[in-house]
Amino acid sequence: MFANKNRPFEQTRYLVIDMEMTGLDAEEDAIISAGTVMISEGRIQLGSAEHHYFSPTSIMAEDVAPTAHIHMITDQQREREGEPLQHWLADLSGRLLADAWVFHYAQVDMPFLKINARRFGIKLPRVRVCDTVVFELQKHDRTHLESYAQLNLGSCRKRYGLPQYRQHHALSDAIGTAELWLAQNKIN
Repeated sequence: MFANKNRPFEQTRYLVIDMEMTGLDAEEDAIISAGTVMISEGRIQLGSAEHHYFSPTSIMAEDVAPTAHIHMITDQQREREGEPLQHWLADLSGRLLADAWVFHYAQVDMPFLKINARRFGIKLPRVRVCDTVVFELQKHDRTHLESYAQLNLGSCRKRYGLPQYRQHHALSDAIGTAELWLAQNKIN
């Protein structure tokens, strides 16, 4: 069942999710890292923040070398510190329950979650999906945006006077997205 869209913002539990992948094709590329943080009572719950590296498997035995310069994650790091992706995906249906999930550009992330959950036989919860990019597109007429680069996380955060963080680190981006989501939904 979907979360009640009419529930006040402060009463909604949001799980902010960011993932690093080896590419943008959910059928061919793999999730190699994820960061999450919860927003509840209208506040970021930093104690809930988590960062995960995912170990290579026979399903996703890809080489991260072509994209390591972007996310700074190496194969050796995944082998040493990685955990099974299916454990984290199962957590999304269990202990990480929320009323809604928040992404910065869910159109990229959701297919990766759905395809990988299906591969591992995991049923993801039906939750409302919120997207900071969609919020920006609704707020700013596309004619006022010079390019799609103005929709990247750093550019969106800048419009709200938020500080810049390291990009392409799943936990840093999850926290950055959470701060952006709160700024976008500021209650006056």
